[in-house]
Amino acid sequence: MLPRVRAIVLLTVVAAVTAFAYVQDRVTASGAREYVTRQRDAIEQRGSGVTIDEVMEPAVDRSVRQGFTWGTMVLVAGLAAAAFVGTRRK
Repeated sequence: MLPRVRAIVLLTVVAAVTAFAYVQDRVTASGAREYVTRQRDAIEQRGSGVTIDEVMEPAVDRSVRQGFTWGTMVLVAGLAAAAFVGTRRK
């Protein structure tokens, strides 16, 4: 494997993991904000509160799915670029 292609692949893997972690974090944080909002609304209306599991389990599932999707898109794009560079240098 050519050094340039190897560097592209390595950077692509790092970027894909970073994209996964970033998206997963942001979606999970959104779930936490949703929990706080719903809990405050329940307290103000003197209704029954929500459990953290009610809100966070779907949020975490959603965050992993979306993180995986974005990480995969970054990985595919980067590997395609590496393949293109690899075939152009021969």
